[in-house]
Formats: sequence, structure tokens, C-alpha cells
Amino acid sequence: MKKEDIRIVARVTKKEKERINSIAENCGLSTTEYIRQRALGFEPRSVPPDALFAFCEKLDVLIEPPFSAEVNAAALALLRDISDTLIAPRKENMRKWQPQDSGPSKDG
Repeated sequence: MKKEDIRIVARVTKKEKERINSIAENCGLSTTEYIRQRALGFEPRSVPPDALFAFCEKLDVLIEPPFSAEVNAAALALLRDISDTLIAPRKENMRKWQPQDSGPSKDG
């Protein structure tokens, strides 16, 4: 641990810890990195199977000339969509914190 790193401790049940560890492993991340990304508003994705990458490589080969510019543009857009949807981590649509509607009031 670096000197400037600060540790955050959270209590979870054994079942919760096992689930967090399992999800982190499916994402190809350490538990610490998975929790850090989730806490910072990112939604890590499971590591896609090798078949997806093989498919993308074959699709890339298929869009080489002599296809039209329109076909190339459509295929590249498809590859970008696949990457954005299945591969790249994304920021969650996090709602801003709102004060509670109930509970003790400030007035007493």
C-alpha cells in the first residue's frame, strides 16, 4: 500500500463477500478494484468470452474493401456499439443524493 493510500473498511456478511468476490472475478478485477469502480459510479462488465473477440476480428476482416463506404461505416458503427455495450466499462446513471422526506425535522 502506498503512503498516500487510505483504507476504507466495510462490514459484509460471508454470503455478500462471496458474491462480491465472484462478481469481481467475472469482471476480471480484484475485489478492491471492483469495489472502487462501483463506489466511483462505474459499472464494471463481465469479461466477454473469446468468441466475441473472434467475431469482431472476423467482422473487421469482412468490411475491408471492395465494400462501399456505407457498408464500412455501418460495420464500424456496429463494432463500436458492440464494444460500448459489452466491453467498455460505463458510468452508471447515478441519481444525485436527495435529503430524506421523513425523519426528525431540524425544528425539533
